Amino acid sequence: MTTTNALTSAIAAALLAAASRSDAVLMNPRGTGQVLIYPYYTVNGQQTLFSVVNSTANGKALRVRFREAYNGREVAGFNVYLGPYDSWVGAVFDTSGDGSGAAAIATNDNSCTVPAFTATPVAGGPKAIAFSNQNYSQGAYTDPTGNDSGPTSLARTREGFFEIIEMGEVVDQASGSQKSLEAITPVYGQPPGCAQVQAAWASGGYWATNAETDMTAPAGGLYGAAAIVNVGQGTIYAFDATAIDGFSDVVQHTAPANAKPNLSTAVTDSAHGIATAYVPVGNQMIRADYPVSTQAVDAVSAVLMVDSFYNEFNIDFALGAASDWLVTFPTKQFYVDPGIIGSSSPSKFLQPFEELFGGGISGGKFQDTGEACNSARTVYLDRDYGDQGQVCILPPSGQYSNYLCYEAEALPISNDYDYGPSKALNSRLVGALLGGYFSNPCNYPYGPPGYLNGQVIVSFAKVLGGYVHELRPSSNGDVLLGLPALGFVAENFVNANVTPGVLSNYSAVYSHRVVVTCTNSTNPQNKCQ
Repeated sequence: MTTTNALTSAIAAALLAAASRSDAVLMNPRGTGQVLIYPYYTVNGQQTLFSVVNSTANGKALRVRFREAYNGREVAGFNVYLGPYDSWVGAVFDTSGDGSGAAAIATNDNSCTVPAFTATPVAGGPKAIAFSNQNYSQGAYTDPTGNDSGPTSLARTREGFFEIIEMGEVVDQASGSQKSLEAITPVYGQPPGCAQVQAAWASGGYWATNAETDMTAPAGGLYGAAAIVNVGQGTIYAFDATAIDGFSDVVQHTAPANAKPNLSTAVTDSAHGIATAYVPVGNQMIRADYPVSTQAVDAVSAVLMVDSFYNEFNIDFALGAASDWLVTFPTKQFYVDPGIIGSSSPSKFLQPFEELFGGGISGGKFQDTGEACNSARTVYLDRDYGDQGQVCILPPSGQYSNYLCYEAEALPISNDYDYGPSKALNSRLVGALLGGYFSNPCNYPYGPPGYLNGQVIVSFAKVLGGYVHELRPSSNGDVLLGLPALGFVAENFVNANVTPGVLSNYSAVYSHRVVVTCTNSTNPQNKCQ
């Protein structure tokens, strides 16, 4: 083959691969997509600001869904309709004076929402919607809104994560159009038809009758960001939303109260009922096909799979430094929630997780109240490599183990952790302690002082005791190892030497670095191809 022919063939192959991958779920490294996942929100002494932006010349119908951190139950959900190049912003804040009440979301944005934001916490201020406990406090253990063994109070809404899913593009169809795109497109900063789209979902409305009116399949182009702000301390932890592209090739436009679309409704080839994921493993791209009828969520989990997280920490006394690792498992509820799995049997969880939320009921009693724990292996190194050591994860109970038990949790790396709120994110839902300062925290009393800064490695694939987390096999037998996870480290530094009265906190966020591994279940000795 000539050099010219070889080059032509290579280009053709690359173009073919690119074309096929446009019809697959994949994490977009350039930050835009059909789905945005924001790994954390909190109102514990702070508030969370966020944005979502439409970077395209087309209208967008979006589902915004906030999930609490224990088990990923929905605490707030609504539709947002964006015109071309439109954006929408909000702030999640505390409704209580004592830190025990519900979170709520407020906005001063004019983009159309369904339902409309109506509450006004402060006269003349932004409109708001309060978070609710109705999806984890009504009914039996196996009900989708039942008591899942976790807390039932509104305080459970105070920290968690959220997702924004494009349900479809809004168009003004040539024949019989309701002019929905015109209604949501701002004119001098104000969409002219928000009342129209809200009425469209009322009884007898055109979307209540046919949700695909003036809609075409989603096409992506969304991006977003969030920031956790503590006004009193002068800190801000800002991060981008994770963007997933190729989620759906069909319209998934539903009323706000509908549980769908969600991260388990991926479909990339609706004609054949397939959800395909493309996952970078080493220097190659792995294709994994999953049947929509039984494993659609695995396509999303596949692109989130983590064998090991890598990131830095700093807890240097001289710098007043604090570091919190944040780890979120955005699809976990679809594998462990009894209201989704439909079982109270402790063994009826799904891979790659280890336990039903609540541990299942045995003899009328919950086996692991308010938790669904996953084992992990944790190693830390100082900046000059130092001694590679096994580090225990210390849960709030004080019992040494290596488990992460919530859907979103802060893992404080600390030299004097006292089981109170984490020092950077101020999280009350502290899932574990990564013992960064003590060189041998697995023994009690603590060993001699150890590292004040360096890196932490948290591994999910092969953990203590030899347990291996594995996603269910794809249609071609490929098995991704680890757990579907996102996260970052939040660091804060305090300068005690500035002029009294001058704010001296400095904060930063760094996304976790990820290693992904894959084997083929038809021959475990082979790597995925």
